[in-house]
Amino acid sequence: MISFHRRSDGIVVVTFDRPGEPLNILSLAGFQELDQVLTEVAALDNPQPLGVMFISNKPDNFIVGADIREFQDFQSTSEVAAACRQGQELFGRIGALPFPTVAAINGPCLGGGLELALNCTSRIVTDHTRTALGLPEVKLGLLPGLSGSLRLPRLVGVSAALEMLLTGRNVYPRQALRLGLVDEVVGVDVLRAAAGSRLLALAERRALAPRKRLFSQRLLDGPLKSLVYRQAVRRTRALTWDNYPAPAEIIKVVRQGLRRRLDRGLEREAQAFGHLIMTPEHKALRHLFFAGRAGRGDPDVEPRPVTQVGIVGAGLMGAGIATVCLDKGLTVRQKDVDLPALAGARGHIQAWFDSRVSRRIRTRREADLTLTRYSGATDYSGFGRAQMVVEAVYEDLDVKRQVIADLEARVSHETVIATNTSSLSIADIAEGAAHPERIVGLHFFSPVEKMPLLEIVPSRHTDPRSLATATALGRLLGKTVIVARDSPGFYVNRILTPYLNETFQLLEDGIAIDTLDRYAQRMGFPVGPCTLLDEVGLDVASKVSENMLPLVGERLELGDHNRRFAADNRLGRKNGRGFYTYVRGRRDKVDASVYELLDNPRRRRLVYDDVRQRLLVGLLNECAQALDEGIIASPSVADVGAVYGFGFPPFLGGPFWAMDQIGLPQFVAQLRELQARHGPRFAPVPSLVRRAEAGERYCAGS
Repeated sequence: MISFHRRSDGIVVVTFDRPGEPLNILSLAGFQELDQVLTEVAALDNPQPLGVMFISNKPDNFIVGADIREFQDFQSTSEVAAACRQGQELFGRIGALPFPTVAAINGPCLGGGLELALNCTSRIVTDHTRTALGLPEVKLGLLPGLSGSLRLPRLVGVSAALEMLLTGRNVYPRQALRLGLVDEVVGVDVLRAAAGSRLLALAERRALAPRKRLFSQRLLDGPLKSLVYRQAVRRTRALTWDNYPAPAEIIKVVRQGLRRRLDRGLEREAQAFGHLIMTPEHKALRHLFFAGRAGRGDPDVEPRPVTQVGIVGAGLMGAGIATVCLDKGLTVRQKDVDLPALAGARGHIQAWFDSRVSRRIRTRREADLTLTRYSGATDYSGFGRAQMVVEAVYEDLDVKRQVIADLEARVSHETVIATNTSSLSIADIAEGAAHPERIVGLHFFSPVEKMPLLEIVPSRHTDPRSLATATALGRLLGKTVIVARDSPGFYVNRILTPYLNETFQLLEDGIAIDTLDRYAQRMGFPVGPCTLLDEVGLDVASKVSENMLPLVGERLELGDHNRRFAADNRLGRKNGRGFYTYVRGRRDKVDASVYELLDNPRRRRLVYDDVRQRLLVGLLNECAQALDEGIIASPSVADVGAVYGFGFPPFLGGPFWAMDQIGLPQFVAQLRELQARHGPRFAPVPSLVRRAEAGERYCAGS
């Protein structure tokens, strides 16, 4: 994996290349190889090397982190801390070499890869679209354990470092340059030459102008540093409700580590990493990490290559789908009968790329070139060249069938036709089509640019190649892809049904709208259920409920609340009237007149623990029912779908992982207690009872 050679100009090049794998990942064996390489490089003399260049032999990635599979082998906090100290010392040897070092980075440089680079004298990155730097450990309930928690703030300042550490977000080449995280941004073709020139300059001690920190950075790292920490604590608590131990630990490690000598700070970092890796939150997040990658195997058939996509419908969903397609290099042709709708979609796309430019993720030239691959029309001209077409029109069966018929008359006989629907049967939409085998459901989630999940729904007619093509497109768009059976609501909306139904039941019982939303966020959901309904659209929710009624209506006692809201012209954010009022598209305050649409307009206080149980337990029970019916393939896929599809609390690991942690016998007992108090909608699924009696669990390792 790791090799080195000495060039004629005296520069040593250390190359990372994990054999047989597309990505470079640091395993324990890799650390041992690096140890041996550094020992041999340090011993070189006659003459001594001018410097060392660390570079990847992969065409599009540097090092993307450590091998998380090996985390499962650790048995104790002390064992983990000791391993971290060894890794810190190994990376520290890079900085202790008697000659300069440069990390020459092309593509993702994440986690342990960035920690290695932080120990180098200098860092150079390419302007490749995939180049990104980040320390995403917080997303696994951890913190960087190989010196990153301390070396990053020493390099870029406390404020910028905490932003990266607490969010786990990547920074891109020009952002990294502005922060002082890297010293130079160059073209891919000149990376080696630029790294060599910098090493020669450093070796000759030629003055390389240090990047000056922005005045705001100097201010935040000086007199306002204590304020930075206080704000970080306040913001973290507001976002996490203390459900995750890692963010608070990160703030402590940075604050305490910068007050001490580096070696003492590194000990503290290692201890914190050892503590966090043993927490239930990390184990739940690690389960999701592996579950999300379990379905990434190669399809049984070769997908059709897709370079051009046609999109029918220029509403919010259509505009979002067009945006993510353009962002990933595809050519987009969009059709809508309404010119103002097309103009709105074009404005939506423009605003997205403008924001990427302002955040230094893309240059203005790159954004403008991307937009040249977009065009719109009020007819189907240009659709004949598309390898895939996505219809994103109104959730109406007859309308969608007509669009399918129009498309089949105009596109290639090999074009895959995808229907973006929340709940309509794909087989019903494909009924009467000339080629139903080429029709597949793509359930995008709003906002498309931000939501990570794509639910793919083949009908009984869909052929394997069309399914493989849809799956490949979803992955190209950067989505986590799950496949659900063609059934009302598919998987995500199916399990959301009891959650949203219980929302109305709780409102009927007297809880205030904002209190209910606040309780749900305290549980770990990104937004409360009332806000979620406003975002999705109460008309859409009504349509989904209508489609779900024959399947789950009697069992879940579905009411007609959505219909009442739609009849009152309450559509949510889209028309500024929902559970909340909206000012210029932004949520304002609760619309108290909503209570008049409920059977019980009076408000009263409900206990948080009772509300939490009612919202959560019905949802989990429905997940068990969906698995029994074969709506979803496995508990791990179901966990990923719930977390990435609507924000089920990640620290719980997904519905099935959560049931295992409660214990199935205890969970069945909770259901029966709620059933006695609130009625048959909480009756436990029969298979759940059987599993509980047999002492079974859903997830291996839970």
